[in-house]
Amino acid sequence: MHTDDKEPRLHIDMESVLIDQPIGIKVDGLSNEQKITVRCKRTSCWGTTMYEMESYGTYIADSLGLIDLQKMAPIEGTYKGIDGMGLFWSMQIVRTQENNMNVLDKLQPHVVYISIESQEQTIDTQVITRRWMDEAVTRTPVNEKGIVGTFFHHSDSKSRPALLVVGGSEGGVYEFPASLLASHGFNVLALGYWGIDPLSRELVNIPLELVENAIHWLKAKQETTNDFIGIHGTSKGAELALLAALHFKEIKAVVALNGSPVVFCGIEPWTDRDELLPAWTFRGKPISYARRDNSVEIAKTCRNLRNAGENPLRIWYDYLAADPDITKQATIPVEEINGPILFISGTEDACFDSVQLNKIAMERLKKHNFKHKYEHLIYEGAGHELGIPNIVISCSHFTGGIQYDTAQASKNSWEKTIHFFTSSSLTGHYCGNEEEES
Repeated sequence: MHTDDKEPRLHIDMESVLIDQPIGIKVDGLSNEQKITVRCKRTSCWGTTMYEMESYGTYIADSLGLIDLQKMAPIEGTYKGIDGMGLFWSMQIVRTQENNMNVLDKLQPHVVYISIESQEQTIDTQVITRRWMDEAVTRTPVNEKGIVGTFFHHSDSKSRPALLVVGGSEGGVYEFPASLLASHGFNVLALGYWGIDPLSRELVNIPLELVENAIHWLKAKQETTNDFIGIHGTSKGAELALLAALHFKEIKAVVALNGSPVVFCGIEPWTDRDELLPAWTFRGKPISYARRDNSVEIAKTCRNLRNAGENPLRIWYDYLAADPDITKQATIPVEEINGPILFISGTEDACFDSVQLNKIAMERLKKHNFKHKYEHLIYEGAGHELGIPNIVISCSHFTGGIQYDTAQASKNSWEKTIHFFTSSSLTGHYCGNEEEES
């Protein structure tokens, strides 16, 4: 079918402007087997640098003169396979420049220019805006009573289930998942615990009481229901989430993303010191960790690899977990947690072996006939960037993974994360108790 009377046109279908939701991209008015390139561009800011990013895919129209990115794979481009959001997670940096903006907002909306091209000529262009939070959600900075973070709450002041969100070794306040979870019906406190004033400058000797204070703060808010608080932790923050749920029974559901149920030492520059410092303390005492003794030789190797631009983390964490007796003592007794648990891991995580470490927790839960539901989602080919869907994935040697597999894993695990918290808050139950490989 040939459509001589029509010009090729770009059609964007956005049921939601939220970053975690899919967008439909179609092109019509084409001839059978006509090639069209769809290109996306946006500018991203990080620190003092602005990154101009692009992605593209070249597609072949079907017999009706239509291209539908949700049903077609590109014949060439920045991604492979069928994924309607492939142009968003496969964006690449094409140039950088100095960031002269006076204020940098981490949750600045993504303004994306989408165009269609034929024979190197731009035919049609549309601009869309993708947002980190719904218009009904209010973002309020918090710095009081030892609590540093951001509270994402609904402007109608209706009482809703509450969540705590803690990030990992990046430090500061991890607002990205918190803003999206709030947009799906929760009131969420993204809690800082290190790397931001006036908190510790290093991830060592962090008191669990920071979370305890945050729980009390949430329970006092009229916007939160008193009968449910869940917690979401990523990477090192997954350790904190599990420990917090162990010690504070007000927490009734846990998501541990790309993390470990084995408590590892604090994170600081590799050192020649004989003793490694703890990551966490409770009531003034260090929580058991793997491990106290430092291998100066391995630390030196890791430091040299990092200075050479290589990733030494698997070497380091393999050393920390090498002694089975120490690892056993440092394993969190997850069977004492007061609610369902969802573990999420990727098989190609370049930071540490999250899959095998979380299997330790699953075995404990099964052995002790854990009374709540629990599940371990294992994603083949996914790296340490597994998490929020539809955002740029690098799959560098520091994070690991295959782009397409990590993108699909993020989409699936995020949907299950929202379902997990929703069902847990409504009923106190969650269907799981299994390891699921995807």
